[in-house]
Amino acid sequence: MGDERCAHELVVGQCTECAPVPRGLVARVYVTSGGSVFHRATNCEALHDGQRKARRFGRDNHVPQQIGVSVALAEGRGACIPCFPDFRPSAEAKPCRVLVNGAWVPGLLTQWRRGPDGRWSGVVTCIADGDQVTVTKDQTELRPA
Repeated sequence: MGDERCAHELVVGQCTECAPVPRGLVARVYVTSGGSVFHRATNCEALHDGQRKARRFGRDNHVPQQIGVSVALAEGRGACIPCFPDFRPSAEAKPCRVLVNGAWVPGLLTQWRRGPDGRWSGVVTCIADGDQVTVTKDQTELRPA
């Protein structure tokens, strides 16, 4: 039973190329060697924002390369929220809107916390200044999607 092999001669379930695609993602994604997330397409505005930010800070820009989503996940990359709004890394994650620099942007709420003052805050992942970040936001800076 444990001897079944995939097309790459690896044990079924251990091959990143043959692994099933997680719900909400696609089999092939785009990454840059300087980035930390993967994108659905090279025309993603968040990808372009990240490259503009890199140029602004004198860093190299890298041409997006297409790879398997399982490889991107194995490298520890996260899913670009604008590219993959339906992907949930965990059952508890909920789509939301996050106030960033005066604008409401898509986000993914992963945890609620109640502070000693009784106010709620949420741990969210969103795009801020061209980077995908995980931050804690006050309840007034979060809305349902």
